[in-house]
Amino acid sequence: MVRRNTPDDKFEALLETAMAALKKKQENLSQDYSLSDMGRWWLDQETATIQFFDEHDRLTVEAQVINIGSFAPKRLSWMWAWGNPTVPAKLRQKALPLKELQAITGIDLFAFDQAFTLENEAMAWELAAIAVQHLNARGCYRAPSPPDGPTIFLAITNLTRVLH
Repeated sequence: MVRRNTPDDKFEALLETAMAALKKKQENLSQDYSLSDMGRWWLDQETATIQFFDEHDRLTVEAQVINIGSFAPKRLSWMWAWGNPTVPAKLRQKALPLKELQAITGIDLFAFDQAFTLENEAMAWELAAIAVQHLNARGCYRAPSPPDGPTIFLAITNLTRVLH
């Protein structure tokens, strides 16, 4: 019996590839830049730049980012950055290529301009992995948030180490 590939099979293959690639990219970022060990971070939404400061509050790494979207843990919902009115217009514009994923995958959730429900944060990471792959980004930063706030997922497109 010949088995035909279904759209679900193609999406699962895309997801598997994107997750494996993101895992490798995250390992490389951790090894090369130790972002998770930084004392604090700061996002400048006007310039789409995230800065990482060490334990002595010295600027150590700067990165250019594209806001992928946000996950609200209390509501278990995701909202794409390009459709989020609280994201500055310039950043929403940079995230517009993510809408292309609907045509590529045939999955409508890539075109939802309102928040939609996810099962858990693992699904948010899956969306981020596909976005990072589509944007050809170097990795993803999950920006910590206050307990009530959404978690923002940022595609890292370029990193620069700041020498002291």
